[in-house]
Amino acid sequence: SRSYRGHEEREMGFRSVLSEEFPNLAVSSAVEINDEPDASYRATIKALHDEPDLLGIYCVGGGRSGVARALLEAKPRRKPVFICHDLTKETRRYLVDDLADVVIDQNARLIAEQSVIRLLGSIASSAPYLTKKFIEPRLIFKENVPVQ
Repeated sequence: SRSYRGHEEREMGFRSVLSEEFPNLAVSSAVEINDEPDASYRATIKALHDEPDLLGIYCVGGGRSGVARALLEAKPRRKPVFICHDLTKETRRYLVDDLADVVIDQNARLIAEQSVIRLLGSIASSAPYLTKKFIEPRLIFKENVPVQ
């Protein structure tokens, strides 16, 4: 959803890398699905129909279950590369079942821990000491899916 800055930044980064590194590829307009699986399902079915040579689908936010469902049901002649975010039970299954090709994961646990500690520190009127930790994204493929 473009209402989330992080989603906007993901899309801008994606477009920037593709235009610089792969100038021969055409990137279609982004489809606003508001993180709704049914909307992403319909958009994916339409894209697969309208663009039979579609190379990839990048789902920057929610709605990835709709993309996976569309890929499973449509059975395109050549499955487009499917990239999504956040390693969950659902996205892990997509990788194992060859629906998704890569999941871009951030350490949600570390993000939550740092947020809670900072909130507790502000309630206690003393700033907690936290070492700054850069939360580096991980690329998860079928071959390196962590054991649950």
